[in-house]
Amino acid sequence: MIQPKISTENFIAVLGICLIQGALIPSHFTGEFPPLSLPSLVFLGLCCYMYKAIVDGDWVYMLSNGIGISLNGLMIARIIIGA
Repeated sequence: MIQPKISTENFIAVLGICLIQGALIPSHFTGEFPPLSLPSLVFLGLCCYMYKAIVDGDWVYMLSNGIGISLNGLMIARIIIGA
């Protein structure tokens, strides 16, 4: 079986995606939510990045931004409804 070799640059990029997009996951579990401004502004910034990723056809950034938009959107909803 042929296994693709992951370059150091790609490994660091994937690690960065996990760290950045997963930053709010602990808050989802603990219920200690940040101020509404944090996920709202990150959500809007990710929407801007998503636009650029779509224009460029970059599926890695579309996936990453999609994950971030989903997690931040869920956090916004949880803060608003108080769940």
